[in-house]
Amino acid sequence: MTKEDVTARLKELVRGDHPVSYRWISDDELAANPGLVKSKNVRPPTGTGRIRLVLIGQDGGVDSQPCGGTHVASTAEVGEIHIAKIEKKGRENRRFRIRFGPAPAQ
Repeated sequence: MTKEDVTARLKELVRGDHPVSYRWISDDELAANPGLVKSKNVRPPTGTGRIRLVLIGQDGGVDSQPCGGTHVASTAEVGEIHIAKIEKKGRENRRFRIRFGPAPAQ
C-alpha cells in the first residue's frame, strides 16, 4: 500500500459526500460489540453510561466508530486531503500522516 494508493482512496471517500451522523449507545452495547472499536491503542470514552457512535455513510455503511470528538456533517466538508507519510509502527501497525490541502508538487 503506497501513499498514492491511500490518498486516492481518501479522495474517493471525500468526493462521495457521505453523510456523517451519530447515535448514542450504552456502555453495555459497546462491550457487547467489541468490533466497533477499530483502534488498538485508543479506547472510546466510557463510564458515563452512554457513548456517541459516529456513523459515516447511510446508517454507517462506510464506517462507524465510538468517538467523543468533533466531526463534519459530510465527508465533502473535509476538502483536499492527502497522505504525507506512512510509518511502520510494528508488524501489523501503520501510522498514516494525513495532510489537508493539495499535495506538494513532486
